[in-house]
Amino acid sequence: MSSLKQKTLSGVMWTGIAKMSMQLVLLVVMFVLARLISEEDFGIVAMASVITVAIGMVNDRGLGTAIIQKKVVSDSLLSTMFWGSVLFGTLLFLIGYIAAYPLSLFYKEPVVIPIVRTMSLGFFIGGLGIVQKALLTKEMMFKKLAIIETGAVLTSGILAIIMAFLNTGVWSLVVLTLGRDIFTVLLVWIFFKWRPGLYFAWKDFKSVLGFSSNVLANDVALYLVTNTDVTIIGRFLGKAMLGYYSLALNLVKLPVTRISGIVARVVFPAFSELQDDLPRFKNSFLRSVTFISLITFPLLAGLAVFAKEFILVALGEKWLPMVWPLIILVPMAMLKSVGSIKGSVLMACGRPDIELKWNLLYFPPLVAVVWFGTQYGLTGSATAFTLFYILTFFIIQHIANKQINIKMIEFLKALSISSFSTAIMVILGILYKLFLTRFLHIGDIIVLVTGIIISVLIYYMAIRILKKDLIIEFMQMFKKGTGKKMQIEPEDVMVSE
Repeated sequence: MSSLKQKTLSGVMWTGIAKMSMQLVLLVVMFVLARLISEEDFGIVAMASVITVAIGMVNDRGLGTAIIQKKVVSDSLLSTMFWGSVLFGTLLFLIGYIAAYPLSLFYKEPVVIPIVRTMSLGFFIGGLGIVQKALLTKEMMFKKLAIIETGAVLTSGILAIIMAFLNTGVWSLVVLTLGRDIFTVLLVWIFFKWRPGLYFAWKDFKSVLGFSSNVLANDVALYLVTNTDVTIIGRFLGKAMLGYYSLALNLVKLPVTRISGIVARVVFPAFSELQDDLPRFKNSFLRSVTFISLITFPLLAGLAVFAKEFILVALGEKWLPMVWPLIILVPMAMLKSVGSIKGSVLMACGRPDIELKWNLLYFPPLVAVVWFGTQYGLTGSATAFTLFYILTFFIIQHIANKQINIKMIEFLKALSISSFSTAIMVILGILYKLFLTRFLHIGDIIVLVTGIIISVLIYYMAIRILKKDLIIEFMQMFKKGTGKKMQIEPEDVMVSE
């Protein structure tokens, strides 16, 4: 097995361990916080998401992507990028600080001001660790990243729960977000020994500014698109409805950000290495899409089938208004999960401008669609947003596929097994649920627990019947990623020879 394949598989496994651990911790923390604080508090923090989403984009992508994409980087360039990131983060903090007041006027919520200004510190804090995180990713040191990210989430989660028990309300959610940034930077500096020099050269900065500016410009456009639904719902339906919507949206996005994000993060440096080898690039992309869908499709579909029971057991009766928005958002999240790595493809090909142009074109009609949906309440907003995403998904995916000569039929074929298996699971899962609730009148906890078990078994058996080799290949990938040996050796796994 090639060194690149080994690193990629190991990266998927270690990043997977981190993301699964983080997801579990975040779920537990969110469930606890949902019972301790109100839906209005969740809505207020969602209003401030115009800042938190931007922080995540800048800290995870932005200037650091240029370091990952370039095959060779000098120490002087790294120092230049570090100080450039710190200055850029400071500038964004000042913009966020100033924007807090007009944002509060837009939402008609004065409490938004201190929340936004506090959360804006994440721009400066994140800038202190962007270069180190980029180097860890470039060198595929995903085990260290796994330890860092899991430790940061666990620590901030514990602090948030303690604050919620002390009746700090919305500030416990602020600590959950900002604390994660602080602890991530601290741990990055502890675990990674590179230190910046007192050096900044405009010529070095300019050498990567073209690529990074395209990525950052795309992040701005993506930022507008990502915040559109939350912003409009918060403005026209109020903080309580936004609280329901934001928590539903976060739940369906967990598989996207915590599972699809695993592959998206790992395959970007791998795709960058393969940018001159189109056949391997194409195969790697299709296998990545297949394995993402194998995990995210059943998770999201199962969440939709047992949405009511899940909410009652995990969150409590006060969150029942989010049942239908949650169900309606699931198809959007399923497509988003398999479309998540198109950005990695475009960046590896040196064409982030394509996604930028698409997001700028996508933004105006999205605003109109979501606004129209708010006329029919929370369910109308979720329906409008989901339908518009589904209708436009295949257009941008086709454009991205063309960059590596992939036909749409090939893309859909990569999703066929997981799609059919998930459909079978959903149909039988609904019948099982109706039997327990309508005829036997079984309680919510038993319906949820047994429903999960039955659904997992149905999905597994469906895949075995449709394509048994896919399970073997998936297990082979896991064994190689964790360094264990397995006798069966499929030909192509993630990054083919």
